[in-house]
Amino acid sequence: MKSLAIRLSPKPFIDRQKFPYGFRKSGDFSITEANLLTQFGKTLLALESGELAPESEDEQHFVEFVNGQADAVNNVEKAWAKYVRLARGKKHFYTLHSSASNQSDYDDDYTEETFDVA
Repeated sequence: MKSLAIRLSPKPFIDRQKFPYGFRKSGDFSITEANLLTQFGKTLLALESGELAPESEDEQHFVEFVNGQADAVNNVEKAWAKYVRLARGKKHFYTLHSSASNQSDYDDDYTEETFDVA
């Protein structure tokens, strides 16, 4: 794999709000993806927001990628796309409990009779 010309972040990138235990312990990222996000995350966030201007071809391609003008071609861009999808996307919540307001509509055996347990 060729070396990327993307600046390392001066400090590790940590998203305590969406991933309070870190990228590695979230279970959503591989070790490689977690390392890439931690090392390059602050730089990528600044490039995405426009706070930093791209200084290399790889950084320029990343800016084009986050603006939807190019596809992800390296592991850093793929990890960032995954991070954005998980951190900013809608979180689905599944339960085992039905939210049925009237149980009799959903259960043929349901009766409203009260039983005397003596």
